[in-house]
Amino acid sequence: MALRCWPELRRLWERKGVHYLGYQVEAARRVVEDLQGRAILADEVGLGKTVEAGLVTRELMARHGVRTVLVLVPTPLVSQWAAEFRDKFDLKLAANPRGAALRQAERLVISIDLAKRDEQRRVLQARSWDLVIVDEAHKLKNRNTQVHAFVRGLEAKYLLLLSATPLQNDLTELYSLVSLVRPDLFGSYSEFWRNFLLDKRTPKDPQQLKQVLGQVMIRNRRAELDLPFPAREVELVGLEPFPDERELYQAVLRAVREEYAERRLYNGTVLPLLMLQREVCSSSHALRATLDRLAGSEGWQSLAWARVRELARQVEENHKALMLERLVEKLDEPVVVFTEFRATQDYLARRLRRAGVETVIYHGAMGACERDAAKARFRKGARVLISTECGGQGLNLQFCRNVVNYDLPWNPMRVEQRIGRVHRLGQEAETVRVFNLYARRTIEEYILRLLDEKINLFRQVIGEIDLILRSLDREKSIEARIAEITLTSRDDAEMAERFERFGNELAAFMERVRHRTLAWMGSG
Repeated sequence: MALRCWPELRRLWERKGVHYLGYQVEAARRVVEDLQGRAILADEVGLGKTVEAGLVTRELMARHGVRTVLVLVPTPLVSQWAAEFRDKFDLKLAANPRGAALRQAERLVISIDLAKRDEQRRVLQARSWDLVIVDEAHKLKNRNTQVHAFVRGLEAKYLLLLSATPLQNDLTELYSLVSLVRPDLFGSYSEFWRNFLLDKRTPKDPQQLKQVLGQVMIRNRRAELDLPFPAREVELVGLEPFPDERELYQAVLRAVREEYAERRLYNGTVLPLLMLQREVCSSSHALRATLDRLAGSEGWQSLAWARVRELARQVEENHKALMLERLVEKLDEPVVVFTEFRATQDYLARRLRRAGVETVIYHGAMGACERDAAKARFRKGARVLISTECGGQGLNLQFCRNVVNYDLPWNPMRVEQRIGRVHRLGQEAETVRVFNLYARRTIEEYILRLLDEKINLFRQVIGEIDLILRSLDREKSIEARIAEITLTSRDDAEMAERFERFGNELAAFMERVRHRTLAWMGSG
């Protein structure tokens, strides 16, 4: 049976030039007709789960008179969901309403972190909802968390959970999700274990589990859809730091290791040390900002740190920034640049603007209206958008095909999320280009080799890599291992050897995850 909302919606989409794909319409039909409006939408990353959720919403309105709709999303995605529903489905969602609006709005989208606070939680759980939609629902996979209890306490006739990775590495996580949508399907937790699992990672009968999941989960995979998807071209841009930058890097590394050795004796915090080590690889400006904040604190007055502060004040120009400036000039196209640090962002924006390049910035301290205005300026012709990590979730930039990783997060998931802002469904170019800037003979080079040669991050099949990386991060704690190697290696030779061993471990682990998970999960 066709969607009842389709004639009206198709006219709207033709008028607005909205592109859609047949599998998205079919997914919505299955949710409403076959799964009674309660389902897990588990398409691989970038296949348009938001469109499917909007289609389900319109169809439930057409068939069953749905009026009240609650959409729960990560904070950076609130305005994006509001815009998608407004522009593609002619539905207004009140964004992060408070007070009377929270109690009275028929349709709303709210940050799940805001929604679970006591005041908002009481209001939302007291209301009766026709439809609740939860994006990034993998955050509900622990039944004992506050957020799971919050969603469990909502009264919802229809429920949609959206997640590209409904399973990361523990089959009991499936129970946490399925029990929200269809409590009857697996029965009690002990029944689930008894009937379906040998252990938490091994199903008794993979085909039986897959068949049961088909009653609640829809999963489209890119490999099975034969979608036109742009190729990914990757360039590793290595450079030699200027001599004063090299001296600063070595001074920071020595000071960080010496300080770490002392703090281990009394279990002192190492977070500031890791921050400084990451900042010196980003820019002298990011490092200097943190050193200035720490200067008056206890424990930061040693001669080693005084020397580091003196060197940081002397390093004004960074070779990596010069390379970025030349790259932007050579590309002569829109470019999105990612950095972890606000001070680096400000430095790069000043430098590019001084060179006559129209540049906008995007970061988490900006309000929703400011972020929307920045995206609009970039879309309308600004050459460069420089984003901090908040843009790794909240940006869809299919009109741009160039991504520059100015510095590298120690978590591979965040690197892939950055690239996914442009390498996604709807990308207008035939190829997406990824430029990874790094300073030779620094930790950055070791990390880049780990991502490129061992994990093969930049060339993996999209969708599979998202699933695998979440499993890697859960089990191996890549950031913690990188930190441990960095802080405890005696010299560059030892650090290189330990990174090589760790990379081989990760490569072997990835193969196990791929066979164990993707082999039986497949499509739903």
